[in-house]
Amino acid sequence: MKKYNLSKTIGIVLGTLMVVTSFGYGFLYVVGTSLGNALGSNVDRTGTDILSIGIILCVCILGIITGIGCFGLKFKGLRMAYLGFCLIMGIAFLVIYFISIGSLGTKYEVWILFMGIIYFLLGYFVKKER
Repeated sequence: MKKYNLSKTIGIVLGTLMVVTSFGYGFLYVVGTSLGNALGSNVDRTGTDILSIGIILCVCILGIITGIGCFGLKFKGLRMAYLGFCLIMGIAFLVIYFISIGSLGTKYEVWILFMGIIYFLLGYFVKKER
């Protein structure tokens, strides 16, 4: 069962990394909004809370799909769907990188570019290994 070993390893690591990152950002978001409320902020954040939590939840779900999806690579249909998912995620991260050049800071922009490259690499290994 050595087939797709590298793809599974990269998929599990990338999925775990995305889930942990979403939990970390979610924790920081809750702490930040709680401190803002505790210090007497009068800003109504109901609309932005739902949007922010939705984005964090989407990142967590995409990480789960990345981690679990690599176990279905032995089936041709799931392999093609996972390959398409990896390519779409790689393109999305590259688009986000080019949109955010100069606005997020070098560390975050390099991280977004790195994630896009890793998704493309994962897609390449899924396509290459037969």
